[in-house]
Amino acid sequence: MQKTISSQKIREKLGFLKTRLPKQPTAVNSLYSLPAEFVEEVVRSNYSQASLQKISDHIGYYLGLFKSVKITFIEEFTDNKWVGTSDGILVGDRNGSPVSGLYKTIGFDHSEILLIKKHKYELKHILAILAHEYTHNYLYHHRISESEESENEILTDLATAYLGLGHLLIPGYKPITWTSDHWNYVFASGYTTHTLSIGYVTPSTIRRAIIMSAGLRNWNPKEVIANFSSVWDKIIAYFQLWPYRNRLRKIEKEKRQATIIMKKRDEQINSLKINVDEIHKIYNQVRELIKSVSITTDPSSITAEDGRMLVEITNKISIGEPIFEIKRILEKIGSLKTSSVNTEEISQLAKQVDGLKKIISKWRELLCKYSSNGVTSPNSG
Repeated sequence: MQKTISSQKIREKLGFLKTRLPKQPTAVNSLYSLPAEFVEEVVRSNYSQASLQKISDHIGYYLGLFKSVKITFIEEFTDNKWVGTSDGILVGDRNGSPVSGLYKTIGFDHSEILLIKKHKYELKHILAILAHEYTHNYLYHHRISESEESENEILTDLATAYLGLGHLLIPGYKPITWTSDHWNYVFASGYTTHTLSIGYVTPSTIRRAIIMSAGLRNWNPKEVIANFSSVWDKIIAYFQLWPYRNRLRKIEKEKRQATIIMKKRDEQINSLKINVDEIHKIYNQVRELIKSVSITTDPSSITAEDGRMLVEITNKISIGEPIFEIKRILEKIGSLKTSSVNTEEISQLAKQVDGLKKIISKWRELLCKYSSNGVTSPNSG
């Protein structure tokens, strides 16, 4: 009988799975999507084992398990080759099987899944059983299980949702209802109503597990909602995913803001680099002008104040002070590109660059005043 699991317990089980399973538990971090042509092949071939095996292998690839699990499919009352008992032993029994699916292992590298199609089952029920049993295989390979059998089955159903296969369970876990045994009394008549269901938890439990898993697995909420087949399930998921969607919107907004900041920072850094390149160019002009002035200029034409400045410029260039400052600034600019810095640090460096540019430009202006060849002017470069 299906159980309704509390949200608290679902949250605990999913948290347990998150801590025990790999950070990326499936090969693709999105909900499982069954190819439509696979479904068509199952129907067209009347549930051939080959078509079901193809779906099983596809689920395995999605889960990141590339070792094929053998699928055996039988229909109730038509094949008594495998029938399960409560202790998991397979026996012959023409009265039908008390179970619809079984997972068994023969050593670590050999696994099999038995699918039993009862009289009222449709493809959606077989797919739900297959998803559940394959999750048994997945948990077995990751050495995860509960000691108590019923709790282990509940964990497996919730794990199916956590892994992205939950949308296969919901339609298959909905109760199957039919009528038979017409009865007729003096004042009334009717049919006997029968109800059959598979799975260990209710469809609503699976739905809540899928919604809770969305945040844990970082799924796209639109994709989660779209995968529910029922309009009612879509509506419920839409509202229950609202906090998660708001959180994603906040994260996206922060990312956009960070991108704008990074773009602005890169533009500022590039502007600094251009200014430093310009300073280097002016500095080279200054060096050439010093040579020219020293050769062609009459010392008596230089004022005392300008003379002191020319001596200072010559001394600074001879000891490499300006070029050292240029290299130091370039190193800082290089480090800015690989580190997280704030706007204030960039502004301070921009002031240094601007100050250095003014000084060296002033040097060039002074040297051009005494240059006789007119090769360089203060506005050149």
